[in-house]
Amino acid sequence: MRHAPGPSNTILVGQATALDYVNARREEVGLPLIALDDGLAAAAAAHAKYLDLNRVGTHDEVAGNPGFTGVDVITRVRLHTPAYGASEVLAVFGGPRPVDAPIEDIFASPYHRGAILFDWARAGEASLVGSSAVTVVDFADIAPTLSDTELVAWPYDGQRQVPTSWVNNEQPDPMGADARYRGQVLGFPITLSGGPNAHIDLRSVELRDQRGKKIACRIAPLTATDAARNTAICTPYEPLHTGTRYTVHALGRVTQLGKVAPFDLAWAFTTREDARLAPSVVAQSRSQ
Repeated sequence: MRHAPGPSNTILVGQATALDYVNARREEVGLPLIALDDGLAAAAAAHAKYLDLNRVGTHDEVAGNPGFTGVDVITRVRLHTPAYGASEVLAVFGGPRPVDAPIEDIFASPYHRGAILFDWARAGEASLVGSSAVTVVDFADIAPTLSDTELVAWPYDGQRQVPTSWVNNEQPDPMGADARYRGQVLGFPITLSGGPNAHIDLRSVELRDQRGKKIACRIAPLTATDAARNTAICTPYEPLHTGTRYTVHALGRVTQLGKVAPFDLAWAFTTREDARLAPSVVAQSRSQ
């Protein structure tokens, strides 16, 4: 497991741009920063406008609708810059809010977090406030960083001020097809992310509080067609306690490019002192 150097000293949380926030989180776990790309920013801006005009929150666009520029992410990106691969994360809020806040909610969503911690080389973003508040971040091309069996944990070992909860409005749903968890306040998801072709088989997760009490969490169901399988997730069924140290023990195996390696990882993190909950957000992630 990659060891985190600790909180960023060069990029501060609360910057005006989503990419600043993304790079600050990547720096915390020792990942390289993603370069800003104007072409990707233009693609993100076009899609943000489409979402606002049509009052939708999807990655796909429908030909003939107002603001249409391309059916899918890779098509829209290639209108502005050459790219052999692309991904997109987005959030749509029902009403106006500060443009620097949605990226925090996007990152809390575990599959989106996996996309943000992925080996992307460049990115562009757009935020607008119209009939709703929209944030779109487009990524392109891979800059391999992690070794074939290396994993990145979030929360990372020694992390402090970890959120206690999260509203499950993500697609795909990390809780599986059981609709009773949609829109529910759950504990902050724990993720393990690997390289571009990693398949992480998370066999068990033991989460305990500082008194040794075991906290139940649900491992995200995984299928062969899951586009986000390079990120494994375990989501606590209930919000975590504030100001509490938690230990994690995760067992499984990671497969990448024919290499199979078991992992047995243990680490700890501490939740923040307050129980602030981010407003509900419709968040979606897609890679192509």
